[in-house]
Amino acid sequence: MREKTSGYLSILIYLLLLYGWFANIYKLTKYDFDVPLKAEVVRFVGIPVFPMGIILGYMDLEDGKK
Repeated sequence: MREKTSGYLSILIYLLLLYGWFANIYKLTKYDFDVPLKAEVVRFVGIPVFPMGIILGYMDLEDGKK
């Protein structure tokens, strides 16, 4: 029974990791790419740097514009 629970937990963790990375890409596509570009650059760097992209997928970044 413990192996079955461990298997489900690992699948859940992988799904959460993939969701965070794809959410980062989705949020990048929603930006307007006007100055300042801080949030766009950070999200773009998070695509090849997988761990950073996962974390950024769960965060809301602001450019400083109101």
